[in-house]
Amino acid sequence: MSRRFLSAVVLALLAAAGAASAAPASPAHAAACIAALKAHEGSLAESLKAGGAVGGQLLDVVRSGIAIIGRQYLAGIREAEARRLLEAAEEEFQALPPATAAERQAECLREGHALYEHASPLERSLITTAAQRRIRRIAAAA
Repeated sequence: MSRRFLSAVVLALLAAAGAASAAPASPAHAAACIAALKAHEGSLAESLKAGGAVGGQLLDVVRSGIAIIGRQYLAGIREAEARRLLEAAEEEFQALPPATAAERQAECLREGHALYEHASPLERSLITTAAQRRIRRIAAAA
């Protein structure tokens, strides 16, 4: 095979892989991640209320959740459906064994962080502003 042909094949495979990873996750998967990240956020908020220095971690968790929500919003999910899926996902998350729950939280945090890192500068700004607003509400409730 020629080098040109191999290069074209590699570029096509990379483009296909990029397009596949850019596709939005299913709404059910997103809801499962949001439920996991909300639980993580809750434990960090408790630590913050107790005087813990978890600000950076909390920002990462909240930003990741907002990035996942934003992706679903852009994919066209309706609020009523999103709320229904989230309620079911929260019930399912509560039933998970602690190790499985922690694993899901870590996976969803990585997924949300990757979405944030690959967002445009404008999107990152909007996500960060919304996350900071949420953290201020959490801190005010402390």
